[in-house]
Amino acid sequence: MLRFTPLIALIILGGLAGCTPDAPPLAPYHSNGALRQNLDPVLWANFRARFIEGGRVFDRDNEGITHSEAQGYGLLLAEAGNDPATFATLWAWTSETLMRPDGLFAWRFGPCLGREGDCITDDNNASDAEILIAWALLRAGQRWGSKEYTLAASRITTAVADKLVTRQHDRLLLRSGLFGFEDTSSITVNPSYWVFPALDAFADAFPQGPWRELATAGRKLIDDARFGAHQLPPDWVDVGPDGLKPSERFDPVFGYNAIRVPLHLVWSREPVAAHSLAAFVAWWSDPAAASAPRAWVNLESGESAPYAWSTGMQAIAVLTLARAGAHPLQVANLPVPTDEDGYFSSSLTLLAHLAAMEAR
Repeated sequence: MLRFTPLIALIILGGLAGCTPDAPPLAPYHSNGALRQNLDPVLWANFRARFIEGGRVFDRDNEGITHSEAQGYGLLLAEAGNDPATFATLWAWTSETLMRPDGLFAWRFGPCLGREGDCITDDNNASDAEILIAWALLRAGQRWGSKEYTLAASRITTAVADKLVTRQHDRLLLRSGLFGFEDTSSITVNPSYWVFPALDAFADAFPQGPWRELATAGRKLIDDARFGAHQLPPDWVDVGPDGLKPSERFDPVFGYNAIRVPLHLVWSREPVAAHSLAAFVAWWSDPAAASAPRAWVNLESGESAPYAWSTGMQAIAVLTLARAGAHPLQVANLPVPTDEDGYFSSSLTLLAHLAAMEAR
């Protein structure tokens, strides 16, 4: 596995000093269907063998539960692996098991309490899942000429627009879930739920929706939601009448959620301002990290995780650092999952590979 140290980060960046707020934005890039490449077949086959069974993606490090987000990642990677059979099985299980009457998806399925077998254990939704699932369906419809998949994507995006996109406190926001994230004074959002390349695709396919405005609002939210000495975005943000702050509902960390923010920024076809990536570059290049950056940092106390980042985090960093330094990146130079990597780290690693492949 590729080992990545702060020194290597600086070497890759080369001209880190040029990554300033006054630097021009990075050139946009995006996926072109006619030029689309397939995910490495070995990587996809290994992921499928380790985590997918009967149309479910298993988080085996978390009591074998299935998240709606995991189904979205599985669908996205099956499309990228040009595997229509696995895609069909994943979509059948997802739509039959997790889809709610309102067109959203229950977010957690796993061991039932008090009886044998598995069942939905939390029927609230998680809005990143709807976006990932709809994006995967849209891509599959385009790749394989399936009107059924495209129509399903349309229905899901309509449900998201109707139920999860809201204007509050002078911002267009994406609800984290339909219930449980709002009170009379604030709403809690997750910056990593703005999957910018998906919003780009929705804006093209469903131009009547709020997708371009939502993407613009999400980028502004991410730029504004910077806290602590490292000026990184937290996993969760409270948006209220007095502005933004790390959410009181969760630990104020840049961690397993927010690590996806730079991935989504550089995967988008829209330009990325240098200042939007500078804090990530600085964190990953911090000489204080003895051998590798930590998996999370508390943005209030400054405490960092007692363990290093995962392979998936490392892959996102390599991709982001290359983009921030305007350096070409060969997919072969990205790390690959090991047998020690669980579902989430493996997913992030393969998503970084997919994002690198789709750079134009």
